[in-house]
Amino acid sequence: MTDSRQRLLSAARGCLGRNGLAATTSRHIATAADVNLAAITYHFGSKDDLVAAALLEGLREWLTPTIEVLAGDGDPAVRTLAAVQTLTATFERHRAEAAVYLEALLQAPRMEPLQRGLLGLWAELGRLLADQMGEMQGDGTLPGWVEPEAMASLLIAVANGLVLQMTVDGDGPPLAAMAGQFAGLLLAVTPAG
Repeated sequence: MTDSRQRLLSAARGCLGRNGLAATTSRHIATAADVNLAAITYHFGSKDDLVAAALLEGLREWLTPTIEVLAGDGDPAVRTLAAVQTLTATFERHRAEAAVYLEALLQAPRMEPLQRGLLGLWAELGRLLADQMGEMQGDGTLPGWVEPEAMASLLIAVANGLVLQMTVDGDGPPLAAMAGQFAGLLLAVTPAG
């Protein structure tokens, strides 16, 4: 990756964090990256494509530790709990960036590159979660009525909801407590005998 391309990605993330999605301009990003305005078009095609790439780069950084836990070896129930703990710790480290992520979710239907990237990332995460739930059904930890793909989508939706909850109500219950309650609900479901 060229130096100016990476500087543009970093500058876009910084501008988005400071100004929000709506107030971040191409000129802000180019100035922060110390590059010519035309570099955005050269490297990304458009500001929207740059913003999508920057947001997805950040989100992938957030989710990589959790994806690694889910893709690891060992008992699937233990991996599920470890993934929840990892995701919670990651959120706490990136809490200040959460509002930008939520803005991105709202804008994704209008920004095709961002929507495509989010859907791809969610599909990757969903496959890992669904595979893990299938393993848990196989060992009797989860009942047969759980539809792994639907439950994986629900888990992603709950995670997005937790980000929203923590961003809007920072004085509410701790994220770890809410995430632990949800994981406990999922793992407490006993197979029908």
